[in-house]
Order: sequence, then structure tokens, then C-alpha cells
Amino acid sequence: MNILAERAFKGLNIEDKRIHIIKYSGHFKGYNANAKYNHQKIEFNLSKEWKIIDDEIQIGLIQSLIIKILKLKIRKTTQMELYENFMKGLSKYAKKTIHEPELEESFERINEKFFNGLMDKPNLVFAGESFRKLGSYEYTSDTVYISRIFKNLPLEEKNILDYVMYHELLHKKHSFNIKKREA
Repeated sequence: MNILAERAFKGLNIEDKRIHIIKYSGHFKGYNANAKYNHQKIEFNLSKEWKIIDDEIQIGLIQSLIIKILKLKIRKTTQMELYENFMKGLSKYAKKTIHEPELEESFERINEKFFNGLMDKPNLVFAGESFRKLGSYEYTSDTVYISRIFKNLPLEEKNILDYVMYHELLHKKHSFNIKKREA
């Protein structure tokens, strides 16, 4: 049994007889993680970025994954609060170097109109050409991704791009949120 996983279960006062494995992988972007489980084992897969992060914060991440997979209603532990605060603060330290001019114009319009010009400019990137996923916000890199279908829109249709930009900037404004857990 992995020591961090053992400490995470112990901190939640949960006994679990399965084998617990923690793997660090380069297959994730940023600070992502997931858990796979069956009746014999639980495997926690964390991005390689987690290797250098304090154990207490990693335990909080693992506890959050445990609660999710076991569908438990448990009060937050100190480690879970550390993890959530760590995640909320990541966007403040992300490098902001990518600003596609067309997206930057949209950002400026939306920032001025809805956020009184107070929002820090994130990275602004055109993503793949998708009709299903029009945009997304990644808080760990402070990046707004917008579908390439909005590139080079005629002036009279820029409001559609602005709508998607506004939606993604709301994700930035409200940052990383964990659903409230009942005890």
C-alpha cells in the first residue's frame, strides 16, 4: 500500500482492504488526476507535476478522489482545504504569454463591459475546430481556449465570439470550486 494513499484513508477514518497505488504520469496536462478502481485495487493517477508538491496537499487531492469514487458525505479535512487553496492559487502564477489578436479584442470588449476592466488577461488561444466544444477555461495555466470556428468572423457576428468569451471568463472569475460536502 502506498504511504500517501494510506495516510489519505486514515485521515478520512476509512478502512479499505484494496491495494492502493499512486502513479505519476506525463499523460495529464497541468495538475490533473484521476482514480481507477475495482474490487481489488484503487489506482490514483496524478500528473507528474504533483511529484514536487508537498505531501499534505497530495493527500488532500487523494482524499478528494476517495470521496468522489466512494460517494461519501464527509467534512473537508485540513489536507483537502490545503489542496483546494493550492488549486485556486495556480492561475495567479501561470505564465501569460499567448494572446491571439482576435481573442484579445474580444477579451477587452468583455472585460470592459462585464468586469469593469478589472480582470487580468489570461492566455487566449484558438483551439481545434469544434462545433461541440466552443470554448473552455483551464485554471492551472490561466488559458481560455476558443474553437477555431470563431476565427475571422465578420464584424456583425463578433457578438457570438464575445458570448463564448464571456462564458469562459466566468469560469476564470469563479476559479476552482469544489462542490460543498455535507457531513
